[in-house]
Order: sequence, then C-alpha cells, then structure tokens
Amino acid sequence: MVDFMQIHVVSPGESVDEIARRYGVAPRQIIELNHLSRPNQLVVGETLLIPTVNRYTVQTGDSIWSVARKFGIEPEALIRANPGVSPETLRPGTVLQLPRRERYPAIVNGYLEPHEGVNERFQEAASALTYLTVFSYHVDRHGNLTAPDASEAALLQAVRGTRVSPFMAITNIDGGAFSRDVANAILGSNDVQNRLIDNVLRVMREKGYRGLNIDFEFLGRTARRAYNRFVRKVSERLHQENFLVSSALAPKTSGAQVGEWYEAHDYQYHGQVMDFVILMTYEWGWSGGPPMPVSPITQVRRVVDYARSVIPARKILMSIPLYGYDWMLPYEPGGEFARALTYRQAVDLAWRYHARIEFDDREKAAYFRYTDENGKQHIVYFNDLQTMEAMFALVRNSGLRGMSFWNLAFRFPQVWPLITDRFAVR
Repeated sequence: MVDFMQIHVVSPGESVDEIARRYGVAPRQIIELNHLSRPNQLVVGETLLIPTVNRYTVQTGDSIWSVARKFGIEPEALIRANPGVSPETLRPGTVLQLPRRERYPAIVNGYLEPHEGVNERFQEAASALTYLTVFSYHVDRHGNLTAPDASEAALLQAVRGTRVSPFMAITNIDGGAFSRDVANAILGSNDVQNRLIDNVLRVMREKGYRGLNIDFEFLGRTARRAYNRFVRKVSERLHQENFLVSSALAPKTSGAQVGEWYEAHDYQYHGQVMDFVILMTYEWGWSGGPPMPVSPITQVRRVVDYARSVIPARKILMSIPLYGYDWMLPYEPGGEFARALTYRQAVDLAWRYHARIEFDDREKAAYFRYTDENGKQHIVYFNDLQTMEAMFALVRNSGLRGMSFWNLAFRFPQVWPLITDRFAVR
C-alpha cells in the first residue's frame, strides 16, 4: 500500500465521521492530523488533510489530468494504473488506483523569529525543512550586530537534534523598520563592511550556523551597484570558510521595475553570486492596503517567470506565506490596519460568524465575508490547503529548487505532512 495525502473541502452537512467513512480511515486520524479542536463543528469550505491508501474516488469536475496534477503524478502513469477506466468518460464515484510516483526533490526553508514558545512551531515543521532561518540579526551603521530574542539559544539547541541546518539572517532593521540610512552607512564604507563580515563569521562559528541570509530592503533607487559589491564581498568571504549564502529579493516582474523596494535588488547578479535566492512572493494583500489575497498566484507566477529568465531555476526558492488578513469594510486608505490571522484562526472566525469559506480559483486563495457584533462588515483572505497545492505545483512545474515559508510562527501544521507527501525534501 502507498500512502497519499488527499485534500478534502468540507461540503454542507458533512461530519468527520462521514468523511472518514468515505476515505476508509479512522475519524481520529483526521482529527489528529488536522488538529481539530471542535471536530463536530466543521465549517463549509474548510480544507482537511486526509491520510489515505493508494486510491482516489473521483469527484464532480475531476479529470484524469486534474487528479494527476493533484497528486503530482504523470497522467500517463495514472491511465496505465487504471486500464479499465476511460479518461474521456470518467464518472464521479469511480475509484482510481494511484501509482507510485517520484516525489519532486526540493529544499525547503522556514523563517522563524525566536521568542518564548516558538520551539513547538519548529518541531511541527522540522520533518519538512532543509533550513531554518533565524530572523533576524539587526546590523547598525558601524557594522555591529544585535542578536534576536534570548530564546535563540534554545531554538538552535532544538535544531541541533534534527537534520535541519540553521541559517542566520541579517537585516537593516532599525527601530522596527528597514532603514536606508543604516544600509547606506554599510554600503558606503569598506571598513564597516569588513567589521560586519567579521562579526557575522564570529557568530556563525560560535553558534553553529550553516549559512547566512542577507535581507536588506528598501535601499532606494541608487544603491544597486553598491549592494551588488556588498553581496559579492560577503559571499566570497563566507564561501572561503564553506558557509552557504542566500539573499531575499523583492518580488520583481522585470529588470526595469521602479520603486525603492525593487531597484537595488539585481536578480541576475544575486543569481550569480548566491548559493540560492528567496523570492519574497507575498504581501500584495497587506495590512495597510486594500483587501486582496496575500499571494495571488497570477502575480506570483509573473515574478517566478521573470526570475527564471535571469537566474538558474535550481537557485530559486519561492516564498509561500502562512497567514492571511481580516479587513474591515469599506476599506479606507490610511484607516484601520487589517489583522493578521493563522489558517486555524481564519477558520474559527468563519465558524463563529456562520460564514461559508469560498475559494478564488483564479488566484488560489480562500476568503469569506462576515458582519461583526457592531454591524461592521469584514472580508478575510487566507491560504488554505488548496492554495498550498497550487503553490507546490508552481514550484514543480517551474523547475525551482524549492520554497520558503514566512513565517513559522503562523501555525499551519497540515502543511508539513503535505510537503513530505509531495516532495523529497533534501
């Protein structure tokens, strides 16, 4: 028997017991895998991860090709495994045998900010991670480093007991925001750069970091050459001591894209000097902006397509967010910021207000509307397991090296077994 993780979208009137009978599994398996705190009160439209054997029952709207895509199987292999089934006349209720499939080899990174209690978040994800990037060491204008929360030590100790390699992230964050002044002070002085690199190497050796992630943002429109020189210098120094180096890149769709977030990030150059890059493919929908999916897949695909045109695909990690937002309506620029939510918080909110979760098939995002106790209308956009499946397919179909998650503090425990089912994580 071959185990497959299937994604089930809850329909009106369904219960865990009924779903379990349909898939031939024990109800407790569904409850435990999905961390259901109220298994008798499912929300219409929520997604459940179902552990099943190598069979799939055809649903309305399915085709051989959509089923194959769902499980990362070649359509021809699925047809060969079901010689008595005609692809042209596939009917709901037909039971398909799922062939063994080659899982796509990938590296998976997760960012995590150390603070009390986050070790559990790492432990949940550990089996599906290649790297854990600890966010973040703040640099100052003199090349000094400020470590993250004191719980970093306990987090690194937890990582040492696994096959995951820790990365150290450095940022130009000052006073809670990315600082162009701090970046300019570093980029404009060789002495400051040398001091910063020496400090980075000291910390990496002392604490057992395997690699470095450079995340300098909002550098302005004239810093591209200076930033290129800096990342090359860092890369050369760290490579001499066998450390890996990566960088986080703003989500660009062309080399000519303007804006203070974009212009200093030279995709082609980073692709040459870095071991891999992380595309920050999120925050189209952001807390201070108008309601929309955080990572609409049409936009993510545009960034990936541009990146692949100038960076080897084997060096690209595509970011996937683990959170959504709850906006109050009507949206007013400069008004109240949207509230960030985990997947479970979003589903619980839908249950509380008797909302039905819908799915935007074009952008691969879950959403729902509700009215609160004060009569205010809201809309919530978030990622569910259908979103994850679509994002994973984009990684595979684009030949990327893997994916990166922001941020493990936003708990979504079903994602990790889905990854290990779909990918051979390096």
